[in-house]
Amino acid sequence: MKKLVFRSSVILLLLALTLGVYLYDQIFSSLTKSDQIILVPTGTSLSELKDTLRSHNLLNNEVVFDVFCSKKNYKTIYPGRYLVNSHMDLNSLVNMLRLGAQDPLNIIFNNTSTIHDLAGKLSYQIEADSLALLDAFRNELFYSTYDFDEASVRKLFIPNTYEVYWTITPIEFLERMQKEYNRFWSEDRLLKAKDIGLSPHEVSVLASIVQKETAKTDEQPIVAGLYMNRLKQGMKLQSDPTVIYAMKEKEGFDLVVRRVLKKDLKIKSPYNTYYYKGLPPNPICIPEMSSLLSVLNHTKHDYVFMCAKEDFSGYHNFTKSWSEHKRNAKRFQNALSAKGILR
Repeated sequence: MKKLVFRSSVILLLLALTLGVYLYDQIFSSLTKSDQIILVPTGTSLSELKDTLRSHNLLNNEVVFDVFCSKKNYKTIYPGRYLVNSHMDLNSLVNMLRLGAQDPLNIIFNNTSTIHDLAGKLSYQIEADSLALLDAFRNELFYSTYDFDEASVRKLFIPNTYEVYWTITPIEFLERMQKEYNRFWSEDRLLKAKDIGLSPHEVSVLASIVQKETAKTDEQPIVAGLYMNRLKQGMKLQSDPTVIYAMKEKEGFDLVVRRVLKKDLKIKSPYNTYYYKGLPPNPICIPEMSSLLSVLNHTKHDYVFMCAKEDFSGYHNFTKSWSEHKRNAKRFQNALSAKGILR
């Protein structure tokens, strides 16, 4: 009888040791050989969380996971973007999820014309969808607090790389952009704007025109200088991108215009700088950092005319001579026609 009890005890001890080793391995062994990102949306249930972990091959044993979470008192599931690195074990994973210790990400937006474009680009990078972002971008309380409207709010969003959490809400994003906008407009830059006779709003408006005229950052200060010359001389800016904006405002922003015609120059819109003198009332796109700085630090020269080069390089011919400008324009128009670009 004693032998039987002894043997049973040994067997139970071996089983306990085996189970202990197994549990230790399940809890403290690395879950993955490479870094992985998992997304936990707002409102995720425990069952959905396990589905996410399973889809990333991070759930080796569901029973062990459930028992361990219970022992850890892990009940509240925090949404977020989590980094599971190659050295992380179950214990570290559950601790991270319990604390909601998200991994931040860098969001980038550029080459953006409207708040609709911006909302679409952001929705691919953070949890909020484009409709929620658009609702926030049109928030009347925000507009009244900071003196914006749907057109002028474009100047608030200065394209750059920003570190945020995936769960940033649309309102939190707006507040972040307001801080970044205020940070950009330092005392030094406010003085520069004053020295060139423009308000920060006017700098944004002119920067949006410069940006739409040329994507070449080395050419932007020259373009900005040309428009500053026109403003100082009381000339109409006569910028084709403002005409295109006026057309899109009238016919829809999905309109594609590759060639501005003479009839387009007669569109009666405050954005049409062929029709009205001075700057448009608001930016025609979301101006980027380079174009804003190109206005504040524009090149001083005597050019007042510009025309895209006929080689379609994206660069322009500049001149102070009307007759030379007409020759440049003729070459470019002929190049457009030769390529069959009629509209």
